[in-house]
Amino acid sequence: MTEEGFRIGGLTVKQSLGNVLRLVRPLVVIDEGHKAYSNTALETIAGYNPRFLLELSATPNSGKEYVSNVLVNVTGTALKDEQMIKLPINLDNQNRADWKHTLSVAQDKLADLQKDAEKVRNNEGRYIRPIMLIRVERTGKEQRDKTSMHAEDIREYLVEKLGAQPDEIKVKSAELDELGDENLLSELSKVRYIITKDALREGWDCPFAYILAVLSKTTAATALTQMIGRVLRQPGAKLTDTASLNECYVFTFDQEVQKAVDSVRRGLEEEGMGDLAANVRATGKGAAAASRRELLHRRKEFSSMKTFLPRVLSRHYATGEWRQFDYDRDLLSRLDWAKFSYTNRAIYTPDEKETIERTLTRVDVEDLGHMDDELPKAKTSEEQVELELDFPALVRLLLDVIPNPWQGARILHETIAALRKRKIKEERIIANRLFLVKAMRDDLKRQVHDATEAEFRRMLTADELSFRLESSNDPKLNWELAETLELDVTDEDKVLLRKNGEPLEKSLFKPVYQKQVNGLEKDMAWYLDSDNAVSWWHRIAVHQDWHLQGWQRSRVYPDFLACLHDAGDGKVRFTVLETKGLHLKGNDDTIYKEKLFGLLTQHSQSALSVGELKLGLKQQQMRFELMLENNWWEKLPASLS
Repeated sequence: MTEEGFRIGGLTVKQSLGNVLRLVRPLVVIDEGHKAYSNTALETIAGYNPRFLLELSATPNSGKEYVSNVLVNVTGTALKDEQMIKLPINLDNQNRADWKHTLSVAQDKLADLQKDAEKVRNNEGRYIRPIMLIRVERTGKEQRDKTSMHAEDIREYLVEKLGAQPDEIKVKSAELDELGDENLLSELSKVRYIITKDALREGWDCPFAYILAVLSKTTAATALTQMIGRVLRQPGAKLTDTASLNECYVFTFDQEVQKAVDSVRRGLEEEGMGDLAANVRATGKGAAAASRRELLHRRKEFSSMKTFLPRVLSRHYATGEWRQFDYDRDLLSRLDWAKFSYTNRAIYTPDEKETIERTLTRVDVEDLGHMDDELPKAKTSEEQVELELDFPALVRLLLDVIPNPWQGARILHETIAALRKRKIKEERIIANRLFLVKAMRDDLKRQVHDATEAEFRRMLTADELSFRLESSNDPKLNWELAETLELDVTDEDKVLLRKNGEPLEKSLFKPVYQKQVNGLEKDMAWYLDSDNAVSWWHRIAVHQDWHLQGWQRSRVYPDFLACLHDAGDGKVRFTVLETKGLHLKGNDDTIYKEKLFGLLTQHSQSALSVGELKLGLKQQQMRFELMLENNWWEKLPASLS
């Protein structure tokens, strides 16, 4: 035995917990699993050589490249039904106030809750001591000044001005942890105020926490999103007979109430309870800004107008009848998946970082055969070491790119075989399997996109796809522009006016709210409303309105639809506009939309008239344009001519 390890056949095996774990192949349980998708985290997890990985997360697969298999999904509604959370969430914003006034109002509410808690104890025999979480700007010992709100400022104000007892107040920060091991649920605990900045942002909750007071104005939106989960847990997972103790409360000051409500709703989504977003309500002085559902109607002059827009349609191969294009059924199903392979397998080399090599090659699997009967037996130089990869798990990581699991398995087998043929060590392949899958996904995704685009173009040319109005009794073939739209608005939402302050005149729906357009879109709306060539224009509503489907799965909702005045030839002319900020120029989404728009414009111009027939449809000409913020005013006049 040496100081560093023991020797087997001339090989020194390093003594380390890491090597033991790799040999055992443990079951790994990851809490807050949504944080374990960084390259460093993936390297660490792969280094354990796990046989099974269980991920616990409130927000699984949130924008992740690797997709987990969701075994159990507990919705917010289920938690509510089991009486595990406090709802609704009451948001009270103190307009034109400061933190001192807001803290006083929050303390008054805390006192009311304490009285209700005493009633619950008398009537139900349950002990509840409502606690207030107070979010501040600074907590560090050396960070106190007269400009930023510090935890000690709050402590002093609570004691000196609001009459709180010093032992009722605790600070929880990276530098100062006054909570320690205190049992907040104990009747011996006196804690009623917890002051923090980020220390309680996640991974902590106390069922006695009823009030969140956000006293940092500049970071209120972030605090509301990150800390709302800390006051949701219901004591004992059982509702009381007193309604006030079944709800939770949030206090802010001088905030835009709707934005604050939206921040709380985002917090619910990040806690995995996005289905409960409707349980957020504004109270107090800011309640007037609570949202409501408003029905928008067309302008009177356009109210009886029938407007039909084409969809992308697919022709049934047997009957020849048209139906709405389905990406999976009509496009992906046509690809020859047997032709796909990882094109870079001949040059791909697993990561050779020194840190990975140092931790993963100390144990030579070939020399460990006699140490454990479950490990591979010693191999001769002619024999091939068994590949210890979980193939089904790796294949599942390819399914959203290669939806055929048999072909995904083939591609993975071919790739591994190519790496082995290049005499790359098995240990390196195993250790870097997730990086290998990532490289495969990137390469295969590009191939699939190229293949779907080529097939989409071929189908248009062969008249297997159509993008023109179809005269048919089936109303699903053409999109009829709605007569009404629904929109969430508040009393504080402002109506969009022309630059000169006059009302808009050509918008299809009335009114148009400023919240429906961003800066670039507002400029375009003003231009369309004042252009003589435009008969009417419409701001297309995402998920409610007309959309386009191309050779990618995601639907495209353009920003504007403009109907132009009759040029005297009896044709109906539309211009479809998509706006992009200059920072998005050249990204994948912008390039895709530009190519799709060009193709649909070309196809629309060559489409034959469907005649009058039953729908009385006129021949249309549609032009699709992608407008960038640096030159849209130069391109737009030509698009409207």
